[in-house]
Amino acid sequence: MKKLLLLSAIALFSLPAKAQPDSLKWIKEINEQVWKPFIAHLTSGNQEGFRNVHSKRVTRVEIDRKAVLDYEKYFPPIDPNAAPVKKNSKLIFGLRFDKRISNGTRAWETGYYKGTVMQEGKEPRSYYGRFFVVLEKENGTWKILVDADTGKAANEENFNKAFPMEKN
Repeated sequence: MKKLLLLSAIALFSLPAKAQPDSLKWIKEINEQVWKPFIAHLTSGNQEGFRNVHSKRVTRVEIDRKAVLDYEKYFPPIDPNAAPVKKNSKLIFGLRFDKRISNGTRAWETGYYKGTVMQEGKEPRSYYGRFFVVLEKENGTWKILVDADTGKAANEENFNKAFPMEKN
């Protein structure tokens, strides 16, 4: 009986250790394929790049507005004749996570974001949000499948409590 309990305990405690390397691998893949490009495209204003980190089957949920959008509504066509937007401001954007769960083909991630807008001659202005995302691998590349966010409970304190992208 003692041997059975000992073997059960060893098996129980060794399972999470075996699962961690894959979990870390997926988180690193997601960071490289989704979150780093997401932030780079968002802050640079690269609309096409921003679209490309999302699945064509994306569902966008704007919780506070009670709106659910598909790809076409979330990403209206880019007008090739539109004049480039003059930027007299800079956006700094960060993500922090409180849940990151993946099985290697799908992932559920939640956390907080912080955007800080800096305009010449003005004080920096920060805003916060809480996000809920489902990601899925499409042809070997992670894409955002469901993207939902809200301002509820989104503040500097909760943002700072969550862990940074690279902590994993």
